[in-house]
Amino acid sequence: MIVQVIDSGHSSFLFRAASWVVAGMGIAIFTSCSLFSGRDGSTPRYDLPLTVQLRSDPSIAGAQLTYQDACGQRQSLPISAPLQELLERKTGRVFEKVLAGEARSSSAPDGSVDVALGLAHADLAIPRKGNKSYPATVTLGLDFAYTAADGTILYSKKIQSSGRGAVELTEKSCEVKGLDPIAREAMGYVTDGMAQQLGTSSRIVDAAQARKAGGFKASAPPSAPPSAITVPVPAPVDGPATMIFRAIVRNENHHQVLYTGEAITIEIEVKNEGPGTARAVELLVTATPSSIERIPTVLSIGDLQPGEVKHLTVDGKVGRVKEVMQEELTLMLRAESPSVQLPPAKKFLVSMKPEPGAEAQSQPVDVDRLPKRASLLKQPKAVGIVVGVGKFRESSIAPVKYAARDAEVMAAYLKSIGGIPSERVRTLVDTHALKSDLAEVLEEWLPKQADPTTVVYVSITGRGVVEPATGAVSMMLFDSAATSGTRLYSLRRLQESLEKLPIQQAVVMLDLSLEASPGKAAADRLVPLWEQDGSGTEKIMWMVGNQAVQEAHNYDEGRHGLFTYQLLKGLGGAADIDKNGTILTGELCTYIKGQVLKVAHEQYGNEQEPLCLPRPGQGASVRLQPVAQFK
Repeated sequence: MIVQVIDSGHSSFLFRAASWVVAGMGIAIFTSCSLFSGRDGSTPRYDLPLTVQLRSDPSIAGAQLTYQDACGQRQSLPISAPLQELLERKTGRVFEKVLAGEARSSSAPDGSVDVALGLAHADLAIPRKGNKSYPATVTLGLDFAYTAADGTILYSKKIQSSGRGAVELTEKSCEVKGLDPIAREAMGYVTDGMAQQLGTSSRIVDAAQARKAGGFKASAPPSAPPSAITVPVPAPVDGPATMIFRAIVRNENHHQVLYTGEAITIEIEVKNEGPGTARAVELLVTATPSSIERIPTVLSIGDLQPGEVKHLTVDGKVGRVKEVMQEELTLMLRAESPSVQLPPAKKFLVSMKPEPGAEAQSQPVDVDRLPKRASLLKQPKAVGIVVGVGKFRESSIAPVKYAARDAEVMAAYLKSIGGIPSERVRTLVDTHALKSDLAEVLEEWLPKQADPTTVVYVSITGRGVVEPATGAVSMMLFDSAATSGTRLYSLRRLQESLEKLPIQQAVVMLDLSLEASPGKAAADRLVPLWEQDGSGTEKIMWMVGNQAVQEAHNYDEGRHGLFTYQLLKGLGGAADIDKNGTILTGELCTYIKGQVLKVAHEQYGNEQEPLCLPRPGQGASVRLQPVAQFK
């Protein structure tokens, strides 16, 4: 789902949703400045095999927040010590070794990270003394860059994040209490953002891989490394600046239904169409009622030269709502230059309703509980390969909400319901699902396990791309690129790997959201290529959860992808259509197809049509392969 506002005025959009409570909103400007807010205050470990020197600008050592207390006196809160500690700790999660301050290594470091403090602002208004609390927002910015040992700047960015909370006052004192934890929250988010940007930078990752392979040797850094965070400002141009901007709202499932916990993104493009320079441009964000958390009310965009364009993205999540309500989100520009012509505000009106059965979702999900009846099926020579990729190294690739959960539960089903020994089931999830990892499992490990009695089960959940010219489908792995197909793994390659093995047969289960291949223009009607020859001799059974180019639905009531949820439910016994106690592959796929079509039509108002290959009636013995047995 895409909602776009291009012209000015008031536009109204109706969403059937759980709420518009956005937790942990993150903001990023991708041109010359960006803002980022961490979502959960935690930083994943990247442990890139590099040794770096962390160099803090004097602005870090003197970092402080200034504000007015309850008596109108100017006060300051020093934040340099905790900020420096967080910088060192979070950078230590990105790189294998970090040298901070004056620390030196016996060998030259592979690069350096230079950090300076950008914006440091405490937003609180205290009209009078009294026993009362007032809302407060602390916004912090960091300017940072990674420079290789040869002086090449591999990455630079400006980010901002905010912490929000309440400060406490008493009638007997001017002191403002409670600002420190809000500042620490802001510091946590902004350092999380810096770590994520560094840890997922493709150029830094490539340098780390080259270093690990021995292809990169650090040389001594130059005595006066170039600054990566000082951008020269061009001379002003006479004439007024004319600002325009547009906003696009996207939700995770790409349809007009929002659910609890669903990710939402607002993309904003700001452009200066006038001949003059727009100075100190800011974006004001307001929401009524105030149900948006951890997003600055004022976002600094900076100066825009004539013709310059900057992009911002705001990432958040839907929270819960107990009753029908509406949220009005307003975006408005302002600038320091008096001659700047500003556009009217953009307003989004969102209607929200409680999600049916919201209380039931907090209960344990039924398919996550293995059936009480023990499966009688034993397959000691079978092999299971389970892949779930819901997160990607490049943040521009949309996540897949339940992919990791789908994979973990599917692996448990293959062991318990499918009767496959644990040591013969390999599971690749998120950061452990690189293209090289999948190639190793399919093309090196699997052939060593295969013989003429082996049945191979492959389950893949995540995101795939379709080549417009041929319809060929490839899966995206954690290290896949948004604009390149070099790190994709094609289903043709998967099929060829299975066909050349001396196995009895294979069952492949795909729950993929499909889109056009990176960097390729999509045809008017892009059709994935799924067909087999239908000879009846096929030894691979394909269960395709989504045969069209579209987002595969999530099934939030079950906390799984819709196709995988029905697949697990079917394996648990629901697919035993003839009630003989044995579930065959053809029987299972027929059950899943009917259930997915039904739920997609009833709950989402559109179709998601699975595909079973070989089709019924083609006589292929692979459709008779038992996948569960309870009698």
